[in-house]
Amino acid sequence: MFKKVLSFLVFFSAYVFAQSIGPKVTIPQINYDFSHFPENSTLQHTYMIFNGGGGVLKLLGVSSSCKCITASLDRTTLTPTDSARLDVSYSNNGTSKGIDNYVSLTTNDPNNPDVRIFITRAVPTGAPTLSYMPIDTIGGSVVGPLIFMPEAEHDFGKMKQGDVGKYTFKIINKGTGLLRIKDITTSCGCTAAVIKDKDIPAGKEGEILVQFDSSGKMGKLSRRITVLSNDPKNTYKNIIIYADVETVKE
Repeated sequence: MFKKVLSFLVFFSAYVFAQSIGPKVTIPQINYDFSHFPENSTLQHTYMIFNGGGGVLKLLGVSSSCKCITASLDRTTLTPTDSARLDVSYSNNGTSKGIDNYVSLTTNDPNNPDVRIFITRAVPTGAPTLSYMPIDTIGGSVVGPLIFMPEAEHDFGKMKQGDVGKYTFKIINKGTGLLRIKDITTSCGCTAAVIKDKDIPAGKEGEILVQFDSSGKMGKLSRRITVLSNDPKNTYKNIIIYADVETVKE
């Protein structure tokens, strides 16, 4: 009996481990209410798809609930942390008013083999709500936030061990909707990044202050700062800093 229980626990642990390292489809925006767009127009919108797991994610196909919708992927195989664009075009002729139209995405994610991405006038009951305003194009103009960084790298050059380097990066919202900085992470505890205002209106700019502490560090190195925003085409924006740390001679 004990052996059977032990065998089951080993199998279960292996199963859980396999699930944790397997592919995981992640779509920050799963539905979109386009009621502010006029009828008899065509809406183009891009949904971003990420692989949040540890295995290769395969996007096996897309289909739609209506002939008025066309959808295409720019890539179908995603290694961990990779992303793909799902470009969707919707002809809004008014005949589908009130209908929950959607695009179906088939994947090899064992927990989400079929995902519905909604394109609707009224967000369907039970569907995840939007946490931000997405980017769309209609008539050639951009609608929504658009993050732009004049600089994405900075070299502190030679530093003495224990020195602290500081640099300010600018963020400009070149879109027409509110840009929201949702999170900022760093690849090392020696690096800190702070933004004064996480909400940047259209046409305005914000600043990210980055601080690097060289204590205990040595040689040529680089560190990454990742900015997560509500720009669906550039959801993750990386900043790289460099330094050449010299040990202090006693």
